[in-house]
Amino acid sequence: MHPGWFKAFVYYWLLFATILAAPSVCHALELSPAEKQYLQSLGSVRICVDPDWEPYEQLTVEGKYVGIAADLVRLAAQRAGITLHVVPTRDWNESIAFSKAGKCDALAFLNRTPLREEWLLFTSPYFVDTNVIVTRVEHDHVADLKGLSGEVMVLPRGTSVEERVRRDYPNLTVMTVDTEADAFRMVEGRQADMTLRSLTMAAFTIKKEGWFNLKIAGEIPAYANLMRMGVVRDKPELRDILDRAVGTITEEDVREVVNRHVSITVSHRIQYELFAKILAVFIIVAGLGYYRMKELRKI
Repeated sequence: MHPGWFKAFVYYWLLFATILAAPSVCHALELSPAEKQYLQSLGSVRICVDPDWEPYEQLTVEGKYVGIAADLVRLAAQRAGITLHVVPTRDWNESIAFSKAGKCDALAFLNRTPLREEWLLFTSPYFVDTNVIVTRVEHDHVADLKGLSGEVMVLPRGTSVEERVRRDYPNLTVMTVDTEADAFRMVEGRQADMTLRSLTMAAFTIKKEGWFNLKIAGEIPAYANLMRMGVVRDKPELRDILDRAVGTITEEDVREVVNRHVSITVSHRIQYELFAKILAVFIIVAGLGYYRMKELRKI
């Protein structure tokens, strides 16, 4: 290959690789004068969160809002030009009660259900996570919960999963506890047969607590968590603005945030995807270079 062609080949290969590796840039929302005036009159937006749902969201002892949801919600608010004020609560049930009582304008991170739609308007999903069945290691694989009889499932109370399991699987006995950790602890201690939690949460908690007697025994694809923001019904303009802001959050944004909190779960996948893209571009560019070189030789 001619040195000039080789230099050009290397230059374009590096250019394509840089473009693929570079994060996408999303600009702030272009708000109408009416929307700007509305947000100005509204002032800071009061949000309620789950104060103990690591790694999704958590209030530290200093009152700082942290976690995957915290980072994504702040990103959406920043792009919409919204100032957030986190209203502290004791637990998730109190956060729900505060939103019903008008003590906060929005809930930051939750699934949409018919019950919740009675007082909330929802944005589009900005985080999707599969729900998996967690049992002790000696439990058989669970292909279908409807095929079980007399088994006990433990769930954190007040969640959308509890609402759905009670409706869809009356063959199961449902126990409720206060926290995610309590649910896993009950299964670990043989006080319940299983729990049903998100894949990210299950992987994070089992690793953090060292509960290696637990395993993922199955999943329910139809129960995937489509996490959204829920805005009280008397503020539809706020929901619409937040919905547009949520629409600017890309897969790259989500991956970057998740890596920040549970990097072991997804970091290798991202590297392989990037490598595959670069390799594909390399093959295409090499093929074009080879074809061009053959044409030049003919000339």
